[in-house]
Amino acid sequence: MEKKPYQESPLRKYGIYSTIVFQMLFIIAISFWGGNKISEYYELKTKLLTVGIGFAGLCLAMYVTLKRLNEINKEEENEK
Repeated sequence: MEKKPYQESPLRKYGIYSTIVFQMLFIIAISFWGGNKISEYYELKTKLLTVGIGFAGLCLAMYVTLKRLNEINKEEENEK
């Protein structure tokens, strides 16, 4: 039997994509948590700052995710 190269292992691909998901969730959670802490610190009546910082974190998470997926696709094309 031929062994698959390390790069082509389905388990490795699963690991790469799952780390991307956790990284995205971490960025979003930290941004909303940080926005909430800043709103509490300045004793703001509305949570608009929390929402604004949270959406900025969401945009950052999407940017990082798309950039990483683009890198993965380039790596896969170079292997072929």
